[in-house]
Formats: sequence, structure tokens, C-alpha cells
Amino acid sequence: MANRILFVDDDENVVRGLRLSLREQPYEIFSALSGEEGLELLNEEGPETFSVIVSDMRMPYMDGAEFLTKTRRLCPDTSRILLTGHADVDSSISAVNEGRIFRFLTKPCAPDELCISIEA
Repeated sequence: MANRILFVDDDENVVRGLRLSLREQPYEIFSALSGEEGLELLNEEGPETFSVIVSDMRMPYMDGAEFLTKTRRLCPDTSRILLTGHADVDSSISAVNEGRIFRFLTKPCAPDELCISIEA
């Protein structure tokens, strides 16, 4: 499970940017373009495969709070980070309380800050 990170964001450019910013790090990076795709990947790879899941908040059909809540049930020992450019109080509270996220980061997020959060 060590060093396997799952990024979930509906914007391919964001996922590509995250991969590029972490290319020098010792992480094996997986990505999904929706919450549904992320859950499928978790089921395929096994629920304890990833050490960290980083999810966008605003995605169609299933937002980050709902996705992280579902991942908490599937893989309770995996750290969850919410990364969003659209921070509002209600969705942040929902994500923290229901998804029990470890960190809440805003876009754009500096690669160093992201790495520190992943390592923590």
C-alpha cells in the first residue's frame, strides 16, 4: 500500500498537472475522472491498495464529500485529502464530518504543500 496515491478529479488537466508536479516523488500514481470511476478502481485494485486518496470537491453526479464518505467505508485506514478550487463552508464541513478527511487543500496547490500533506 505504501506510496500508492489515487487522484480523483473530473478535469483531466488537473490530474495531468498533479502527475507532473509529483513525478520526482516516490509515488505510484493512479487517477480517476469521476467518483464512480474512483470507486471502480478501488474495487479493482482492492480497498487497501492506496495509502492516500486525493479528491476534487465539485464533480458531476458524485461530489468529493460523497466520494470520500464512500471511500471511508471501503478503506477506513486510507488517508483522504480534499483538493478544491471551490471552497465553501457547507461543503467543507460536510466533507470533514462525513468523509473524515485528513486535509483540506485549495487549488491551485503548491507541489510542496501537496507532498507534505501526502507524507503526513
